[in-house]
Amino acid sequence: MEMLWRLRRRQVVAVPSRQALQQARELELVESSPDEPLRLTPLGAKVSDSLSEYAYWKQRGRRHHWAEEIAALQVENLRGKRILEVGCGAGVNLLSLQRCAEVVGIDVEPLYLQFTGVLARLEGVPTPTRVCGRAERLPFEDESFDVALFHGSLPYMRIEKALREAGRVLRPGGRVLVIHGDLGQAIASRASQRRWRLLTPRVFLREVRAVGGMAVYPWLGRLFLEPFAPVYPTRRRMRRWLTQAGLRVNTHETCRIAHEVCYVAEKPAGIGR
Repeated sequence: MEMLWRLRRRQVVAVPSRQALQQARELELVESSPDEPLRLTPLGAKVSDSLSEYAYWKQRGRRHHWAEEIAALQVENLRGKRILEVGCGAGVNLLSLQRCAEVVGIDVEPLYLQFTGVLARLEGVPTPTRVCGRAERLPFEDESFDVALFHGSLPYMRIEKALREAGRVLRPGGRVLVIHGDLGQAIASRASQRRWRLLTPRVFLREVRAVGGMAVYPWLGRLFLEPFAPVYPTRRRMRRWLTQAGLRVNTHETCRIAHEVCYVAEKPAGIGR
């Protein structure tokens, strides 16, 4: 697990044990050649993501992300609700939330959803309900959930369409909770992480493309972005998209936490089918 974690982040990897390396190769998680260092395969990258989610979840005391810090995510405010996590990944938040609510997870990647069952068995808890599908076309009936949760997943989707779909499946009075960074935070984070590497022309041009692609996304979509690259919009743009999705932004509960923003928006009670 440590080897996969380090490879995913392009960090120096200590010489792994022969058994660990052999197992990783047999599972097609890593590959190498005589002239190149050890690297993750596409499958290995997905496995590493799932294992990292699980490790961070255990470090949080097996609580869903920001469970104590953000009022809208506290257990007493979610108890008894029917919650949809959009872009649930390996499903660690579902493992926590199912203690107090009825939960359903949806993700576009089948492998992540398979990990949910594996992790549930490791923890000795029921396996949450999960569905393979796209956020832009949710396979659920209108007004079937009380809460739609995007925990860091929305930047990887077609944001406007995903928010409209979330609004559609919410019951009147239901809530959308979106947690991710904004454009300014993303630029600062990228600059901090890369620092001197930005002096390399290739890295600099890649970063310019990424930031420029995010900046023009509201008008040109993902035209200038690499596949699966995240989009971090400005807070003003996010509030506009939430409003256009038929949701009312709760300015009192929307808040900044660490390097992210939690947007809280409600479906007005007067809006139904």
